[in-house]
Amino acid sequence: MDEFEELDYYAVLGVHRNATAEEIKRAYRQQIARYHPDRFATASPEEQARASRRAQQINQAYATLSNFAARTAYNRKLGQASPHPHPTPAAPAQPRDHLAELYAQARAHLEAGRHLQAAATLREIQRINPFYRDSSELLARAEAAGRAVTSSPAPPARQPDRGRRALLLGGIAALFLAGSGVAGWALRRQSAVAVSGATGASPQSAAAAPTLAPSNTPTRAPTSIPTSGPTRAPTSAPTPVPTSTLQPAPTMEVIAESGTVLYQEDFTQAARWPSVQGAGWSVGFVPGAYRITATQGVGNIWAFNSSPAGANFLVGVDVEVRGGRAGLLLRSNDRNFLAYMVDPREGSYQLLRSSGGRSTVLLEEQHPAVIVGEGAQNRLAARMENDQITLWMNGEEVANLSLADPPPTARYGMVARATEAEVVALFRNLVIRSLD
Repeated sequence: MDEFEELDYYAVLGVHRNATAEEIKRAYRQQIARYHPDRFATASPEEQARASRRAQQINQAYATLSNFAARTAYNRKLGQASPHPHPTPAAPAQPRDHLAELYAQARAHLEAGRHLQAAATLREIQRINPFYRDSSELLARAEAAGRAVTSSPAPPARQPDRGRRALLLGGIAALFLAGSGVAGWALRRQSAVAVSGATGASPQSAAAAPTLAPSNTPTRAPTSIPTSGPTRAPTSAPTPVPTSTLQPAPTMEVIAESGTVLYQEDFTQAARWPSVQGAGWSVGFVPGAYRITATQGVGNIWAFNSSPAGANFLVGVDVEVRGGRAGLLLRSNDRNFLAYMVDPREGSYQLLRSSGGRSTVLLEEQHPAVIVGEGAQNRLAARMENDQITLWMNGEEVANLSLADPPPTARYGMVARATEAEVVALFRNLVIRSLD
């Protein structure tokens, strides 16, 4: 028998018996990351089995202590087992917090402009704990800045003083002659310029897409707490909400998923997205796809990443789902997000908004563009430009909305929610494009 099997659930997570729900959740994430099977892939079979038993006990402890009724019953059981219980001692302090030291070093490198050193340190943090603070976002920034520096052209060699003086004098003379010619041409063409300027393209339409490189680092999958079902707008028309109005689709033809490809994922490299599980849910890789599973009642389960194009971009993914809805997570920011999901069994799609932990169905309808059938694969795409959002289903536009809440963010991801006993969603061919 392992020594940890004799510990109570509070000692397993390393918290006091009067710990808050947030402290219990934070302790659970730290413990499950420490004993996750991926960290013991090269260990001996005995060590792997021991880590698996420890991870199972950590999950059991969190499932009990995160539920008010179960925790109350467990506390009563502990009190009966020990007539004179003593407070659970705090977990012994670690002599050193290696991750915190590495994180501080990485931030110091970033502030000093040492992007390559920062990226190396952040990769070490990701190897130990891919969910540590905001290390994944910092790594994406460091790698992008490092590539920008290494790709910059080398400065030209300095010219001797005499050559530089001659170039300077020749340049002044050339500028004088060129200025005279331009002034004469401007006088002759003044009226023509005024006319063509009235029909020129706007600065917004001529803006270039950002050149940030895509982030290949994983971000955490949230342990979604069971939430109440979303409120629904009347089926006759979408419910108007503050700062959000439906607008008609544009009359001009729009080609779905056009633009420069910035990031493409075939889900064959497990390092780019997280593989983790909790009570009633899991996210991770299967051959040729990324899978999200969730039991009914645990709410929305998702995994997210950061767009290399910032807040304005186009994202598309193939979705195969059984037992519920699944699709794209958009504008993610803590508990605020949009979820564009498809239910092939019903032949319908849904746009769900979560704000402050409360969910509202903005759009839901059966649509002929949905490929119907249990487990059918559909292609979902969303274009986000400032407050404007356009949604496609299998290449056909199904909605065009103006939404200011939640505000645009660079975060996106994949999401699933069970409507039966369990949902199993498979995602393939994820593509991020710039808005060319």
